[in-house]
Amino acid sequence: MEKEGMAKVPVTDEDRKKPYFKYYERDVISMVPEKMPFAFGGPMTPMDAVPFTDRARILTDEGIGTRIGYTVMPDGTGYMADVTFMPGVTADMLDWYMAWRGLDPLRFVIANPENNMSAMSMQTSKFADEDLIGAEKYWDTTQMVIKMSDMGPAKEAVNFKCPSDVGFDMEVLKSSNTASLISARGYAHGQPPAAGPDYLICHQVIEKEDGVEVRTKCWIGWTVRYGKDYKQLPDGFFMPPVFAMGVFLQNVKEWANLATILPQLYAEEHGE
Repeated sequence: MEKEGMAKVPVTDEDRKKPYFKYYERDVISMVPEKMPFAFGGPMTPMDAVPFTDRARILTDEGIGTRIGYTVMPDGTGYMADVTFMPGVTADMLDWYMAWRGLDPLRFVIANPENNMSAMSMQTSKFADEDLIGAEKYWDTTQMVIKMSDMGPAKEAVNFKCPSDVGFDMEVLKSSNTASLISARGYAHGQPPAAGPDYLICHQVIEKEDGVEVRTKCWIGWTVRYGKDYKQLPDGFFMPPVFAMGVFLQNVKEWANLATILPQLYAEEHGE
């Protein structure tokens, strides 16, 4: 669970010389007030959640797109859903940022200076590949991510995938109102309780007249391996609801802060 007034993560003297260091110095949004009831009012009913095996519905069922909250599913896995409006942002900006952030630790830090410590891509050359455009620059790349948690630095590998590789029909996606579907598998390093289970997270970007609406779904304890759905948690084990709540709070904080800097950041850094 996030705390107000957290110290910012440390940065180097070299970081302070970078043009985007100024975003590190801004005030951090710790919580979005209108989302507090969804965070602290108890879990949502699993009936309002999207089962992992039914995740393709997010492209076609508008009714499930804007439900917010977290819960533990009947199979014991965790689930969280969030919606973030980002004024002045486009889908292209978000696709650019997902690849750009993995080239230097500070680029990830500035999105949430209290929790984000580093995100380093293992395939940095794809960002400069002129034959790749938009999301293609981060598809099939893995970023080694470190975030500050209540238990100290938490490490995970975030593996970005083309939506078709994790269960989404690209023709259905193209015919929907989804401008981008940022999809990633997460693999935590270490052992419980310091490390959580594998997960799949999808940020569905819907373009609006004056920005984008990002509809996030995260299935904790489920992933896709070799093209097949895989439930990592053993049958009979139920994830503590507080874990899914923590994922929800972390997502709210990171995307609220990213929304405040991305339009200006993109204008200054895109093309560099």
